[in-house]
Amino acid sequence: MDKKKTFWPYGLLIAFLLIIGASVVTVVISSDYPVYEDDFYFDSYQNVENNYNEIQKQQDNFNKLFKVDFENKDLQLLGARKIPVYTIDSNSYVANFKIESLGKADVQNLKYEILLTRPHTKKDDQKLQGQIKQGILSITFPSKIEEGRWQLKFKLIENPQTIGFFNYELYAK
Repeated sequence: MDKKKTFWPYGLLIAFLLIIGASVVTVVISSDYPVYEDDFYFDSYQNVENNYNEIQKQQDNFNKLFKVDFENKDLQLLGARKIPVYTIDSNSYVANFKIESLGKADVQNLKYEILLTRPHTKKDDQKLQGQIKQGILSITFPSKIEEGRWQLKFKLIENPQTIGFFNYELYAK
């Protein structure tokens, strides 16, 4: 009888070990990188996912007490979904938002966080400052921003149970 040695069982074992090794390397490498940051709610993806119902209650509470209007008349509706896009000057711009109290809440006591970002990258993200005077939130943009699409995101905080989140699409010319 002719004894012929076959190496396919060794090949299967090596392939199996390589698959396990690649899986371990993938887990180790991916654990070193941060999870996606959800800019709209100014929080990590996990916190937004875990507290989404609470965030919606905070937004509802805010909407019952305040109304926010962007004072920019240069509005276009783009695409099939009719996304509102506001045109701004890329050289200098001040965004004004009228904040109206629908109850007894004081607009002047609102705290805020403001982010100017591009939708396709985080490298141009800029935290902006603003001020509220006589019910108007004024946000001064940097002196020169690149032309193109931008997003202005901000959150207004009256108290931990009353927080409003806002997102506006901008086009800088």
